[in-house]
Amino acid sequence: MELQWVKKPKCNECGQVIIEPYLWCPHCNNLISIQPIKGLQKSEINLKSMWSLNSFLPSFPNIASLVEGNTPIIQIKNISEIKGLNVKLEFRNPTSSFRDRASSLIVSDALSKKYNEIIGASTGSFSISLAAYTSHAALKSTAFIPRNLELSKIEQLKMYSTNIIDTNKNLDEAIKSAKKYALEQKGYFPTPNDNLLTIEGQKTIGLELALQLANIENVIIPRGSGTLILSIFRGFEDAIESGWISKFPKIFAVSLKSSSNSHIAESLEMKAPPLLDHIKKIIMKTKGRELPIDALEMIKDASKVAKNEGLFIEPASASVISAAKKLAPDEIDPKSTVAILTGSGLNALNKFAFQMRNLKKTVWGLSETSTRRFEILNLIAEKNANHGYAIWVSLGKKKTIQSIYHHLDSLNKDGLIEFQEVGNTKKCIITNKGRDMLDKMREIIDLKEI
Repeated sequence: MELQWVKKPKCNECGQVIIEPYLWCPHCNNLISIQPIKGLQKSEINLKSMWSLNSFLPSFPNIASLVEGNTPIIQIKNISEIKGLNVKLEFRNPTSSFRDRASSLIVSDALSKKYNEIIGASTGSFSISLAAYTSHAALKSTAFIPRNLELSKIEQLKMYSTNIIDTNKNLDEAIKSAKKYALEQKGYFPTPNDNLLTIEGQKTIGLELALQLANIENVIIPRGSGTLILSIFRGFEDAIESGWISKFPKIFAVSLKSSSNSHIAESLEMKAPPLLDHIKKIIMKTKGRELPIDALEMIKDASKVAKNEGLFIEPASASVISAAKKLAPDEIDPKSTVAILTGSGLNALNKFAFQMRNLKKTVWGLSETSTRRFEILNLIAEKNANHGYAIWVSLGKKKTIQSIYHHLDSLNKDGLIEFQEVGNTKKCIITNKGRDMLDKMREIIDLKEI
């Protein structure tokens, strides 16, 4: 069934009208967008969910909704540097993520087109959200997951009876595999970077901000792929067209500072976001700027917000708190600023486990033996120690040397290391299988002090 748009999407470059929800023009590969929509007046809106804003949204014969949207805004009270900062709690959506706004439209579209299966590929939150809405719509769900995905996110996917395909590859390669599968199985395959319904669903955040707060001067948004910034800007365009606000707030984009800690905030780790040039134009138009934040700073601020404000958010979400602290008071007044808290800390439990249990290398779901195997593999991979005695010394001689040799024999039997005779010493060498295992385990055991 053809999508019923309020205004039909059009390519910004060639002017081609595109009915399908493509974000990129199939003719010239430029961005597709929708001209600002004039909706109902503020006084006519009774905001109960995202769908209270349906005069700005495409229409569908069947709507897949878990009552997403209408997320609250509260003020920071106990962090002195940013006291009064408004924070919009997008983790109060049904699956604890702003992505639910996109999933509601996407699954509604899949229903109207009679698809039986929806395929996802992301760093977790979008796949989890799709899985929940797909389950609600009684459709089949398949998720292609990249390597090093948080175990807590994988477990959530399982709860929705999702068919999980672990690609053991990076996100770009996982997306390629998912696209191929979707063609073969004739499934509906949306990615947040390629589907216009992502923008249209998430723009309701901007519309809600215009309804919920007067005189917003600044908005701080995690950048990631750029879809959230584009979405909120689109919401402001519609709000201006409808007479709800008179000007754009400044948009401050928060990106991930490149470092060895980047894996802590993997959802912000984008090598070359396709929307980057467009996001730069939005930032320039609104007279904002971009702030790179280190992942360790994010996790520290996530812990601080939990301890002082009672809000448990994931590290990538806490990036906006870190940015607000840098901007206030010289560039922003916290009381006229909104920071978007995108995701729950429940999606990153393993990253916080050592703080919450006061034990450095204890992780939920892992035995002491599993943790010790990781430590040994890590030492061998980093070439800090490559034989039994050296490994025993490096680990502080806390266990017997016999236990170290027992672990080495076990790792060799599992094909994770190989032995090489060098004189009278049995040297340990990590295998490709061992490196793959190490990559997975590094995501859930953090050896760095924070």
